[in-house]
Amino acid sequence: MPADVVAAAMSPTGDGTPQPEAAIQGNAALGAIELAAAGGLGCSWRIGPAPSDILGGSGEIAYLSVEVLPGAAGEWQPAWLGDSPSTDTVEVAGITASRGAGETGWELTAPVGGTWTTIRLTAPGLVTGGSVYGDTDAEQMNGRLVSVGEAAFPVLAEASAEQLDWPRAAGQRQSDAVCTGGLDPQGIGMALGAGAIEASVVDPTSSAPTSFRDAVAAASRAYRCEYTVDGIPGPTIDAVIGAGEQFELMAEADLSGVYEAIDLSGSPSFVDGDAASLVRVADGPATTVMLKVGDSVYRVQSHDEPVAIAEAVLEQIR
Repeated sequence: MPADVVAAAMSPTGDGTPQPEAAIQGNAALGAIELAAAGGLGCSWRIGPAPSDILGGSGEIAYLSVEVLPGAAGEWQPAWLGDSPSTDTVEVAGITASRGAGETGWELTAPVGGTWTTIRLTAPGLVTGGSVYGDTDAEQMNGRLVSVGEAAFPVLAEASAEQLDWPRAAGQRQSDAVCTGGLDPQGIGMALGAGAIEASVVDPTSSAPTSFRDAVAAASRAYRCEYTVDGIPGPTIDAVIGAGEQFELMAEADLSGVYEAIDLSGSPSFVDGDAASLVRVADGPATTVMLKVGDSVYRVQSHDEPVAIAEAVLEQIR
């Protein structure tokens, strides 16, 4: 992607300043790993100071992302406008694209060649006030995404299957999605000190995608276990089997800044190569752990004891 196109799209005043830096938004860790595991390509940039925690983000910050999922054009769905699919379309380099918006920013998405390609521009403070883009109207912001699409779409449309054959997870899940083994409710319940715990599975491959995120999760063969603790909805654990190499993305900016490594070497089941990172928060408890065990990646989300749950996953796997 030409640097001047990225800079112009992200600049608050449209003059190309400040200069964008390559960075992955903190809350996009799992999505970035899933996309890479599925053989997709993600490029993203930030303007403004690097955040030091997951909720960090002053009115100076914004992120632009261009994400490409090969072989998914036939599954394409329009962008979302609030809580429903958008009917707003625009022609971009001869391709009809859908555009939408929500509380966090703007989106442009289209089937381009054999790919499902999505472009997003997000910034904190759009609803509460104080956004880097101030009172810039939606039409102008949508025009910025169109300019990015005009640079990206022709290249992708002309790319051969070989050119779109990017690295992917070495061994994706082939079996049914189940909450057993490392994700067995018994160990999770013990980590929480729960009296009763049940698990249900969410498998994105079981239905057609309604969003780009759904399609990426299905293509990576990821799935989620949702736990009910003493009758109340509790932790969730997402599993991306075979995505161990893709965990290296956690070392990239800004993920390396909003997550901190935690030491699980005291576990008797720990082996070299296992790794875990806890999200940084400035106010309140940390609720998310990104965990690599062997060749697979797990995201633990829990208001209570997320590190203990990650340790339980590790113990149950081995």
